[in-house]
Amino acid sequence: MTPYLTELRVYYKDTDAAGVVYYANYLKFLEVARTEYLRDLGLAVEGYLSQGIQFAVVEVHVKYKSPARYGELLQISTEVEELRAASFTLRHTVWAGRHGLQRLAVYASTRLGCINSQLKPMRLPGELRIKLQGEITIT
Repeated sequence: MTPYLTELRVYYKDTDAAGVVYYANYLKFLEVARTEYLRDLGLAVEGYLSQGIQFAVVEVHVKYKSPARYGELLQISTEVEELRAASFTLRHTVWAGRHGLQRLAVYASTRLGCINSQLKPMRLPGELRIKLQGEITIT
């Protein structure tokens, strides 16, 4: 499968005093990208919440390669890296730039654990597992 792409603009609120994206804001960008990716697959998070199923971020790895700056456009690719009984891992690549000139800004992965309303681990729902299994592109 082809990685899913999300585009976001860097706003002033996303940057530090030097106009560079504040490092922790990449976690917000990744959340937007994964939410849109799951929504596009027909796996809207709010649908699971109404069933008492939640997804908690249990692990994040981020490698910063090049700073993104105020006004730049970010392209975030998202793909399924790993699928386990009660969790899944998404890999993200963030490209930043202007006027079609993009450079690698960040490599990241995020593992989400499936939990019930009592915050106890539970197996991934069947339809989510089936859809994510079909999306695995990384071996």
